[in-house]
Amino acid sequence: MVSAIATRNRHPAEIFIGGAGDEHSRLVLSFAEARRARLRAERQVHYLPHWKLMAVARLAEDLARDGHEVAVIGHSWGADTAVQAVRRLAGAGVFLIGADPVAKPLTRITAGDARPRAAQFVVHIDAAPSAYDRSDIVKAAGFLTGGGVPRIFSAADTRIATRLNHWNFSGMMKAPGEDGRTAEDWLQDFPALIRQTAG
Repeated sequence: MVSAIATRNRHPAEIFIGGAGDEHSRLVLSFAEARRARLRAERQVHYLPHWKLMAVARLAEDLARDGHEVAVIGHSWGADTAVQAVRRLAGAGVFLIGADPVAKPLTRITAGDARPRAAQFVVHIDAAPSAYDRSDIVKAAGFLTGGGVPRIFSAADTRIATRLNHWNFSGMMKAPGEDGRTAEDWLQDFPALIRQTAG
């Protein structure tokens, strides 16, 4: 399992948040573990499930306070959790990716899906498959109960449209946008982007 404990280096930090059932499917967890192993010398990579909102917020706050640039990446309901966690940050600029995001029911009721002040740059990966499977039916049910895509992602700084199914988080991260850049490309460059947009 990927550690959720911050260490005292100043490498950029990435927090991945899985959607519903990710502890079993490991769609986001396995991606985060592979990324952590590959980038151990240059990045901190953490993973938490979508239902650990306060743990995500505390981890992001601690990392930012220690001087790390922070990216928060959420899939499905994990993207909703990412928005809520970033909303709780005192003021640090955060890079936010929503991979096929789905709003939770309470989010729309409380109008908690607008852009948080700390969300300095936002990427929306929008998956609209040509052939639907079970994961897309689950997503549709989430849309019906939660109200669709959180508004922050509908007004993202950049959008990557894919024809992938909802389960394919790894594919979403590697899918190119109109400019040819993938979410992984944006993630690689996010520290410089955060410094640039903060200035």
